[in-house]
Amino acid sequence: MSASPRVIDPSAVLLRRALSDFEVPLTRYAVSILGDIERSRDAVQDTFIKLYAQDPKKVENKLKAWIFTVCRNRCYDILKKEKRMKRLEGDEVHALSSSIDDPAQSMARAEDRAKLNSDLRKLLSMIEELPARQREVMRLKFQADLSYKEIGETLEITTSNVGFIVHSAFKKLREAMN
Repeated sequence: MSASPRVIDPSAVLLRRALSDFEVPLTRYAVSILGDIERSRDAVQDTFIKLYAQDPKKVENKLKAWIFTVCRNRCYDILKKEKRMKRLEGDEVHALSSSIDDPAQSMARAEDRAKLNSDLRKLLSMIEELPARQREVMRLKFQADLSYKEIGETLEITTSNVGFIVHSAFKKLREAMN
């Protein structure tokens, strides 16, 4: 029986850290772009696969900005690909029956979901009315929780420009709310 030392893979260590720190915020960010959890999970998975293939020394100092940039690009690649695909119409898709036993509980949940969805739709529609750059900065700041510096690195703009864009977006959202 030989006692061989364990070799630690730096890529695996970096990947494990990135998964722990960024999987949830990255998925939320991808959902904000793609609007679908399953496609978002695919984009996030592709991002982590790409991270594992990178030299850890090149990305570990700018990991957050790097990972959000790669995920953002993957999401937009998915959207471009889907533009070429045909979507099924609502009447072409058949709904599955619910397995919930208590109709009252089901209705209460549906009403809560409807109110939440209505409020969320209003906010998202206001955000979607922002110019593209402001939309993107707001997603990175508040959904992905990136710093101004990380947003600047992700979008290849200056940190002061990020601050100006956030300020302008808030101003437009306030005006829209009034």
